[in-house]
Amino acid sequence: MKKRRGRRGFWWWSWLLIALTIGGIVGGFFYGKKKWDEAPKEYLAYAALSFHVRDAFMSAGSTGLVDANESEVLRNVKSEPSLRGIALNLDFANQWGVNQDEAVIRLRRSLDLDLDQATDQLTVSARLDDSQDAADFANAVAAEIPNLIKRLDEKNKKEVMEQFSKEAQPLVDKEVTAKAKLKDSLAAKGVKLEPGPGVDLGDYLYIPEVLDAKLEWDSSSEALKVMYEDQAKYRNYWSKSVRPSFVMAKAIAPPSFVGPNLQPFQTRWSVYGMTLGLIAGSLLMLICWKLFP
Repeated sequence: MKKRRGRRGFWWWSWLLIALTIGGIVGGFFYGKKKWDEAPKEYLAYAALSFHVRDAFMSAGSTGLVDANESEVLRNVKSEPSLRGIALNLDFANQWGVNQDEAVIRLRRSLDLDLDQATDQLTVSARLDDSQDAADFANAVAAEIPNLIKRLDEKNKKEVMEQFSKEAQPLVDKEVTAKAKLKDSLAAKGVKLEPGPGVDLGDYLYIPEVLDAKLEWDSSSEALKVMYEDQAKYRNYWSKSVRPSFVMAKAIAPPSFVGPNLQPFQTRWSVYGMTLGLIAGSLLMLICWKLFP
């Protein structure tokens, strides 16, 4: 009889196990919904550009790899000064309640640049936890890139031309000195001529000093000419204009987020609730069975 009463008591109190298990599942389901609502969500916005930079010198065409000029532009897009300027213009630091350095770090992490060399198209993608912020950031970056390309190209051109002049300067100085020496040697013989292209000095080359100065001037002029000829292909390269880059498609605020889905959060917490309900119900059932057989 005791055994039957104990068994009946065991089954009598088993409703605690069932109630707590069901309650845990239902409670976990709604708690999962709450956690999903609180979970950070990211919005992904895209802007597209027609991307044209100066082709790499002596390039054989698209290789599938970003060349030095393209790499320089893409690297500067993500640089601290560029992102800091955008953050200031869009007032992200105040809007997010962070300092400028943190805003720049967040923007750099959220920015992705995808260059298709076959079509010369650059896709700017921005991933932020606000859809409008994502669109504004992508558009700000896209609008800045054509100006950045122009500034970098002009800077590189200036540096290259200065380097050309620096390399040629010793030969220029030598040619000027040799010309002045020839002029002085002529003046010493009472000849007032300005040496230059088309000036015939044949009547005075019998004079040893004039001949030596003329040969020195010819030699320095030829060396300078060779230097300019060597630089010509590079100067022609930098004299060519680059097709302008422009924004093809502006980003719009994405209507849906990229991130956690509703169902996994609810399912996960329903399983947690069911497990907790089983454990708590089993313990209470055993306690009640012992206390109230």
